[in-house]
Amino acid sequence: MKVFDNELINFSDQSKSDENIKRFANGTVILKKIKFPKITEGENIFVELKQQSNGDAYDRTGTVFFIPQDKSQSFFNGLENGVKTLPLYENGNGKQYYGIMTTENYNPPVEMIRFFTAFGINKFNNLQLKDKTWQTVSPYREDITDLKPALSEKELWIGAFIGNYDKGGHKVSLEITIHKSDQAIYKHNAVIPLFNTLNMMEMAGQEYSTMFDKEQGLLVEFTLKKDLKNAQLKYTTTGHGGWENGDEFLPKLNSIFLDGKMAFSFVPWRTDCGSYRLYNPASGNFPDGLSSSDLSRSNWCPGTVTNPDFIPLGDLKVGKHKIQVKIPQGPREGSSFSAWNVSGVLLGTE
Repeated sequence: MKVFDNELINFSDQSKSDENIKRFANGTVILKKIKFPKITEGENIFVELKQQSNGDAYDRTGTVFFIPQDKSQSFFNGLENGVKTLPLYENGNGKQYYGIMTTENYNPPVEMIRFFTAFGINKFNNLQLKDKTWQTVSPYREDITDLKPALSEKELWIGAFIGNYDKGGHKVSLEITIHKSDQAIYKHNAVIPLFNTLNMMEMAGQEYSTMFDKEQGLLVEFTLKKDLKNAQLKYTTTGHGGWENGDEFLPKLNSIFLDGKMAFSFVPWRTDCGSYRLYNPASGNFPDGLSSSDLSRSNWCPGTVTNPDFIPLGDLKVGKHKIQVKIPQGPREGSSFSAWNVSGVLLGTE
């Protein structure tokens, strides 16, 4: 299924929707409605985004997502009518976070791929360096078979976001493919969106996810209508911002609590960023022989996908539950601040 073909994601007040593609947040979010066929057990689903710089030279946060339509309100309402029409989350730090978590009447958008653009791929390939032959396109491909129960036979808005402030922006192509397979890894039948703090409507006034500066962090309440067996949290996390003391470049512990008890904690950290140097022609070079794109980061690298973590939660009973994410977010440095983009989907068998 071809979703986008060489479409522009940029920042421009001239950005307009047409009959095929809807554009929001000054062109940084693009959407298309896709009808999924029946996807049977044993079939695998892959999503692939190919991206090139069309003028923006920087490493940007990107996401491919779908908008659940099973409650009276959806993220689409926020895109059309403004982010403040979505449910509000506050934790006492004075900021207002809209549309980031499930409520009785709302589900947040569900990530298919979290990706990060490389520094200037293709558009800046004229920047020559000894012994470097630059790549011309960044491919981001991920197996999303675990989301099958939420996709099969559904008609859904599929979207892509790249957070940039450049009129040239980025060019993207997006394809979703279904493959027959003899191996069925995922047996669950429930996909329950819980939270997604990535501020896709940044260019339409959505707050950065800075809620981890308070002890409460992110606290989500949800109600299960049925018992959920072999529950897993599909958790995606990346740390951003700050200067040299910012959370982008400092390892930070992520702790996840279920109903008040610690379920899992780990330090999300990527040390392999230098593997993708040839995708980053516009990366700044330092006197020590390293380039900006080489540096280790909080679970992401320029030019790569960030993998989700699958956290086993056991069997969950029908009724109310709480999930909490805590991260010791660093303080502001002058005009610079840290933020954490975290998303979580509950998988299991009802």
